[in-house]
Amino acid sequence: MTVPLFTSKTTRIGVDISSTTVKVLMLEKHRNNYRPTAFAVEPLSPGAVQDKVITDPDIVAGALSRALSRSRAKTKHIVMAVPSAATVSRVLTISNPGNEFELEEQVRMEADQYIPFPIDEVSLDFETLHADTGNKQKKKDEESALKVIMAATRSTNVESRIAVAEAAGLTVDIVDIESFAVQNAYTEIIAPALSAEDRAQPVALLDIGANSSTINVFSGDNIIYTKEHPFGGKQLTNDIAVYYGLSLEEAEEKKRNDTLPEDYHRKVLQPFIDNMAMQVERFIQYFYSEANGGSIGLILLGGGTANTLGAIERINNETGIRTRTANPFAAIGQGSRISAELLANHGSSMLIACGLALRSFDA
Repeated sequence: MTVPLFTSKTTRIGVDISSTTVKVLMLEKHRNNYRPTAFAVEPLSPGAVQDKVITDPDIVAGALSRALSRSRAKTKHIVMAVPSAATVSRVLTISNPGNEFELEEQVRMEADQYIPFPIDEVSLDFETLHADTGNKQKKKDEESALKVIMAATRSTNVESRIAVAEAAGLTVDIVDIESFAVQNAYTEIIAPALSAEDRAQPVALLDIGANSSTINVFSGDNIIYTKEHPFGGKQLTNDIAVYYGLSLEEAEEKKRNDTLPEDYHRKVLQPFIDNMAMQVERFIQYFYSEANGGSIGLILLGGGTANTLGAIERINNETGIRTRTANPFAAIGQGSRISAELLANHGSSMLIACGLALRSFDA
């Protein structure tokens, strides 16, 4: 089954499968903005997804079914994403693109040198960026070069997600890439709500997941740097389990229900927040040493951990950079069927789902 990585247009649900939850979101266009019309977050049993690889499809399909039911979304068409770390993307220049068939063959040939696994095990798609007409002195028989963005991943990464969706009675219309989805959410929803001062310098958008964190640095609407680091919110659950002698399941439940002992904030939570702030500072320093993109003027903190009490202030103090929560729903309408509390509690963790849901409005 071939699923495009880039194209198509109709109302669809964005589905983000992480290591700990399944998130679903549907948006509608409202005047010149967007608003959520279906929204749900369903927890996953530990181990069902490990390092963003689906290891128990039945559990994930069940969670997806429950999330869709609670969201009350009417459509069965969805957009999913493969992890950025499991993909290869490059901008390729095709000198003589020819017709559509010839262009596809040339892209596959050019892409082969960048893909570290056999080309016949790959799901690959591409999108034209722009044509380079060159100068007027080109020979008449020389065709204009064409720039395309190519994305590829092992077919098993796509097939495992399609299998889960089909088991839940859904149809996958598009398989995107997580970093592309985050960029989509930023450029379409978050960036337009920022002030000119906010965007005068590069903006760092951090998505802190359960097991890893991704930093994307934007200059204007363009990503100029992206990197994934092995730090996530699950570390807090591990710290709770170790300190209080609990299983990981017990620690997660007590954290979620706020039923931990009185010394939790001082003994466990605050050291975790301190560590998170130092990790963010380290991510920023990696950017400065690896890219020549200027000084970051604003940090936007996304992921479920972004709502941790005191985290924003601590990161602001550690880095010396203005820090805010990256909640895409702070800039758009609530929607009549979505609770404000749900959006406030989970909005910062919906960056990928939001970017996927926006694929319904591709031109």
